[in-house]
Amino acid sequence: MDNQSEPMKHRFLIFIFTAILAPLVSAQDPFGEPAFLTKETTATIKPEVIQIEPGDFFRVAFILDLQPKFHAYFKNAGMVGDPPSVEWELPDGFTAGELMFPLPKAFKSISTGVESVGYGYEGKAIFVTEIVADENLEKGKSFTIKGSFNWQECDETCMLGDQEFTFTIKAGDETLMVEADEALFEEADEKLPSDSSAWGFLATEKSNVITLKAIYPEGLELSEPVYFFSTDKQIDSQANQKVEIGKSEIIVTLTRNEGNEDLFIDAGEVQESLSGLLTVQADFGPIGLEVEAAFIPDADVQMNGPGEKVIKASKEDREAGLALYDADARPEVVLLGGEQEKQVTFISSLGLVFLGGLILNLMPCVFPVLGLKIMGFVSQAGEDEDKIKLHGLVFGLGLLITMWILAAFIISLKLDWGQQLANPIFLGTMIIVFFLMGLNLYGVFEIGTSMTSVGGELQGKKGYSGSFFSGALTTLVATPCSGPFLGAVMAFALSQDNKVIQFAVFTVFGLGIASPYILLSFFPALIKKLPRPGAWMETFKQVMAFFVFATAVFFMKGYLKLVGDDHFNVFLFALCLIGLGVYIYGRYGNQSITKMKRYVTGFGLAGLMTIGGIAWAYSTAKPPEPGLAWNEWYPGIMEQSRSKKRIIWVDYTADW
Repeated sequence: MDNQSEPMKHRFLIFIFTAILAPLVSAQDPFGEPAFLTKETTATIKPEVIQIEPGDFFRVAFILDLQPKFHAYFKNAGMVGDPPSVEWELPDGFTAGELMFPLPKAFKSISTGVESVGYGYEGKAIFVTEIVADENLEKGKSFTIKGSFNWQECDETCMLGDQEFTFTIKAGDETLMVEADEALFEEADEKLPSDSSAWGFLATEKSNVITLKAIYPEGLELSEPVYFFSTDKQIDSQANQKVEIGKSEIIVTLTRNEGNEDLFIDAGEVQESLSGLLTVQADFGPIGLEVEAAFIPDADVQMNGPGEKVIKASKEDREAGLALYDADARPEVVLLGGEQEKQVTFISSLGLVFLGGLILNLMPCVFPVLGLKIMGFVSQAGEDEDKIKLHGLVFGLGLLITMWILAAFIISLKLDWGQQLANPIFLGTMIIVFFLMGLNLYGVFEIGTSMTSVGGELQGKKGYSGSFFSGALTTLVATPCSGPFLGAVMAFALSQDNKVIQFAVFTVFGLGIASPYILLSFFPALIKKLPRPGAWMETFKQVMAFFVFATAVFFMKGYLKLVGDDHFNVFLFALCLIGLGVYIYGRYGNQSITKMKRYVTGFGLAGLMTIGGIAWAYSTAKPPEPGLAWNEWYPGIMEQSRSKKRIIWVDYTADW
């Protein structure tokens, strides 16, 4: 304690000197109140407990009741000033945390003869510290805790204050609170910063103007006053703060602290993140959030919302980039083994796409359809061979026609292969279709059971349309799986000016996918080697349902990236509603149920839930609102960034 005695002596001498002069100063004011009527500042220290269980913690409140017109300071005073502090004398086994400050306010005062803005407190302020008791404390023993609470209070003049304190805490089997002070600590809690874990913060800077964006949780109703109190002193406390409150975010425009000679304020140290306290008015009262926001370089924070946005390149950026960009440069593509990648030609592309289409039948996107088609061949094993061949050709025709439609769409709009899966409506539809297919295969509901008595001619048409639909569905689900090993081939096809070459590549690709089915249909002997129809088919169908569900899950990753977390969560609940709807249809929509119940429950309620679930699902098929920013790529941007010694992240990928 010897090393603490000198500062306390100096503080005591300053206090005596100020106390002697203060009455003289007030005596010069003929309209001032008499000195003996002036309220003095008081400090009260109260522990939260009288007994502590070893290993537990308790709080100590420091109640500072300031005299009128005087103020004490926040941890960053915003000007020249010292915040309250505590000097502890703790017995062994006790550890004190940092002093926690209540929400401050910005006030105007006179400092060094200049009007200035400071951060702090007027009237009553409650500061809190947590003390942890060691788990090895001896129970039944009392421990004396001492210390000194120190503060600076100012009006046009300043004085130092301190209050020494002593209290005793007993270690026992349980922690016993001081019941009379429960309301005091509840009041202190209300004025301390709130939990900010559900909030998001980011900061950007341009030309010494710092923009802080706070993304707040849904359901909060926030309004002004809004103020940001810097704790790392990077923000100019004397500059005005511009505030915008949006549907889901608050934007605060701040000025960097470059120092103020008139107020003796030093410039703040430039750091990689921004720290402080954001205060805002909620519908239930003022709240404060501790902020730790990393600076995002070259980003633009606007009133949009959570998610991502792209900063469009300016005309000047593009012109400067083109001056550096070599349009004729073609970097060599090197494989992981170090050898140069061979150039794709028209002939080699045809062989690769046919092989790729053949292999695709074993990929997770297409494999469920393969299983269903094989089961269809099994059921047709006893039919006329010409009819089986026709089924195979119709399947191939459905696959090729859909492939041609898809190719025409992609080529005419100059899209990339698989880009239809970047459309959330298309991708959401695929997920719903596979989800319903899985439920149907598992036996949750059946479609068309009431048509079993219809004539044979209609049944034949239904079978061919089913084969055609299977081919069309195979094309739609094959495109995402083709990307990993057919990207170069498809890029070659789409880069050709000759439309015949483009359609030829897509046609051969479709033939590669359809070839196993057509082969089976033209060689009935192979079909006869398959097991005979029987009870095993029902088991096989239910097992295939899980592969179909897996395909739906496969597409969900891309859908999540397209619509964001919030929309995706709603989409999952919509799928549950759709599933419940078709379950009710399967349970109450069959002929064994009474007509009234079948129509009201099996059709009415089930239809309402299914259609409502589908509409709910489609309401999520939109991208999240933009927020975090990426720079748009343009020719020369990488060369420009390299010349500025910047680290470059290039997001070049596909989420499907």
